Amino acid sequence: MRIAVNLLPFRAQLAGAGRYAQNILRELVALDANNAYTFFVAARAAAHFAFDAPNVQHKIVNLPNLLPARLAYEQWVLPLHQQFDILFTPSVAIPLAWRGKKVTVIHDMMAEQRALEKYPPLRNAYVRWMSRYAARHSDVILTVSENSRRDISAYARVPLEKILLAPNAAAPNFTPLQDETARARVRDAYHLPEHFILYLGTLEPGKNLPFLVRAYARMKHAHPELEQHLVLAGAPGWGVSAIENEIARCDASGFHIIGFVEEDDLAALYSLADLFVYPSLYEGFGVPPLEAMACGTPVIVSNVSALPEVLGAAWTGQMAGLMASPRDQDAWAAAMARVLSDRALRDKLQRLGLERAREFSWQASAQVVLDAFNALL
Repeated sequence: MRIAVNLLPFRAQLAGAGRYAQNILRELVALDANNAYTFFVAARAAAHFAFDAPNVQHKIVNLPNLLPARLAYEQWVLPLHQQFDILFTPSVAIPLAWRGKKVTVIHDMMAEQRALEKYPPLRNAYVRWMSRYAARHSDVILTVSENSRRDISAYARVPLEKILLAPNAAAPNFTPLQDETARARVRDAYHLPEHFILYLGTLEPGKNLPFLVRAYARMKHAHPELEQHLVLAGAPGWGVSAIENEIARCDASGFHIIGFVEEDDLAALYSLADLFVYPSLYEGFGVPPLEAMACGTPVIVSNVSALPEVLGAAWTGQMAGLMASPRDQDAWAAAMARVLSDRALRDKLQRLGLERAREFSWQASAQVVLDAFNALL
C-alpha cells in the first residue's frame, strides 16, 4: 500500500499531538516493511520526522508560519495527490476533497468544552467543526483514551465500533535520570531551584494554571516549612497573561515560568522535580503525568476526563498517583503538602508510577494503526 501522512499541522516546537505523531510513526515504519509512506511535512517541522527508513519518502513543503497558508495547502494541494491508497492524519485536519480511504487520529473533543477556552473563538469553531467532520468521514478513527472514545462517539454521533484505541506512551528515554552531570546541566540551563514542584504543558486556560498558583500559595501559607518552589514549564499558549497576572496578585513567592523545554532535557527535568502536578480541566490523555511517572516522580492530577485512566483506575483499581478536583484549591494544597511531607507515600507513588508507565507501549499502539491500515484493503 501507498500511505500519505499529513504532518502539515506541526511546528518547529512539537506539543502533545506532534510528539504523538513522531513516536507513533517512528514505531510504525520500523514495524511495517511492506507499505510505502510519504510524509507531507512543513519545512519547519521536517527534522522531527526525518526517519532514515527505506519505506519513507518526505515531501517537504515550504509554508509561512500562518494557519491560512497551511489550511490552503491542506485543502487545495494535498487532495491533488490521489495516487495513495490511504491518507493517515495524526491530528484531525483532513482535506474535504480527499476521495480515498482515511485513517484519522482525534485526540480529544476539547473544542466542545467551550468554557475551557482552549482556542480563540474563531479557531475553536473551526476545530469543533473539523473534529466532527473528520469523525464522520474517516474510515477509521483512532484515539488515545476511553474517555476520548466516548466523547467522540457522543459529540460526532458515530458508533463506538468505528473508534479504535491507540494510547500514548512514554518514550524509552523517559527513565529516572541519575547522571549528576546531565541533571546539573538542565538545572543550570533553566535556572531551576534546588527543590520544586513541576507542571509541564502548554501554558493556556484549559490547563487551570491560575488555580494551581492559588493552590500552591495556600499550601505555602499552611506549611511554610516546605521549601519547594513551583516551576511552570511549557510553551506559552493563548491566554498566558492570566497566569502571569495571578502570580503578580499572589502574596506568596517561589514561582518560576521557564518556557519551552527541549525534548532532550525533559527526562532530567522530570527527574529533578520532587512532585509533578497536572490540574487540567480536560485531557484527551495526559502525556506529561505518564512521562513523570516513567521518570520516577510522584504525580497529582485532576480527577476528570482521561486523567484517571493514565493513573490506572480503569485497569487495575489501584492508583499510581493522587487525584483531586480541579475546582477545589484546598484539596490540591493538602494533596501537595501530603506528598511532600510523607517519604513513605512518595516512595509508594514512585514505585506504582514506574509500574504503570511500563504498561503503555508505542510499539503496541503502532500495531493498532498498522492493523487498521491492513483492514481497509
